[in-house]
Amino acid sequence: MSAPYLVSSAQLQLLNPHLRNGIDLAQAINQVAAKFHIDQDPRRLRYFVAQSLFETTSYTQWSENLVYTTPERLVTVWPDRFTLDKTRTQYAYAPDYINNAQKLANLVYAGRNGNGDAASGDGWKFRGRGAFHLTGRANYQEYDDEIYGDGHIVANPDLIMQPLDAFTSAGFFWNKHQMNSLADSDAFTQVTKIINGSTDTVPQRLVMLNKVNAVLTWSNQ
Repeated sequence: MSAPYLVSSAQLQLLNPHLRNGIDLAQAINQVAAKFHIDQDPRRLRYFVAQSLFETTSYTQWSENLVYTTPERLVTVWPDRFTLDKTRTQYAYAPDYINNAQKLANLVYAGRNGNGDAASGDGWKFRGRGAFHLTGRANYQEYDDEIYGDGHIVANPDLIMQPLDAFTSAGFFWNKHQMNSLADSDAFTQVTKIINGSTDTVPQRLVMLNKVNAVLTWSNQ
């Protein structure tokens, strides 16, 4: 085999026929893959693309979806945070957070990953964005420090939703957790656990990986 391996906009279009910015996305992926040596092996690149596709609903959602339409679902997802019983005052009353993503983010992410309290607004400001959902003030700060060192990402977190920073932040996370080595070992479940925090979605992510494996092929393999 020879490197580097490159993703084309045509390949991305096969993975999601509704993409409108396939050229920009392919350029960003290839730039990031080169920066973090992901382009040196087909499996590394396929893992990276499959995981990022899954995280972003096939490159259509670049910010975490925090809109919940039923209080029951909130209690299911965060049983230690929400209740349907107003008398349980140690918990937040779930109906108050329906269809209010900003209020929800400020509560559930308060005091985590370098965020301030709920009143600080950090939970919403530093909600999950990008190809791997960079989340929390501390993680935005670490990314900014390592890649730029000028504070402009922390000052304008929405930049993580743009193609280059969406994938660079994912590549930064990938490199930090030595996922090239995990991909080389075919450790897809471990990669999923690091990105997602659990292995619950491995079956669905494997479906995406199989699709990516069929599309990302190169004549030099």
